[in-house]
Amino acid sequence: MPTSPRSTASDKTRQQIIHVTERLFAEKGFRAMTLRDVTRDAKVNLAAVNYHFGSKSKLIREVIRDRIEPINIERLSRLDDLIELHGAEPVPVASIFDSLFRPLFESDGKGTGPNPALIQMIGRAFTEPADFMRGMHRDFFKELSARYLFELKRSCPELSEETLRYRFFLSISTMLGATIDQVILENLSNGKSKQRNYDRLVSELIAYAAAGFAHS
Repeated sequence: MPTSPRSTASDKTRQQIIHVTERLFAEKGFRAMTLRDVTRDAKVNLAAVNYHFGSKSKLIREVIRDRIEPINIERLSRLDDLIELHGAEPVPVASIFDSLFRPLFESDGKGTGPNPALIQMIGRAFTEPADFMRGMHRDFFKELSARYLFELKRSCPELSEETLRYRFFLSISTMLGATIDQVILENLSNGKSKQRNYDRLVSELIAYAAAGFAHS
């Protein structure tokens, strides 16, 4: 069925609102940005924002979902491929982390590293209140985390449930830190690592996380 001009215009308005909100969230954070900021910069009225999203909280959720959901789908697809490849045998820990980490570092779709807008959003999210982070994790990472913890338990049956959770948390925190704070690597190398080698970075990250996670 052909797309009507009205439908196309509505979709364009929705995407414009998401694009502007993404930038404002990265610049100001959830608490400081306002719907007035959004309507001004997107050149739409408040009724358009309410029609497409309903509220500021729902708008932010959609902005984050637009960036995170494709990455999570790719992560689970790669994990499923690994499970099928290894059959009844547990998947090696390094391979599990590869499927979890690498899609984030390929999120720009151009082979040049993480999507810059997404990295800004991740960095800004860390400045938000705990209830904001809890809500974001519940909406976008709870199911994903459960899948990964299940496979890591199969690969490391000697680890207790509590140890699995702590080490998974530390692995995720390391991934996020490596993504948003690479200036530290540049300083450690006296400027030699100014040209960012994301493939090397994610490979070292996987090796580091896997070694620490599986250590008894």
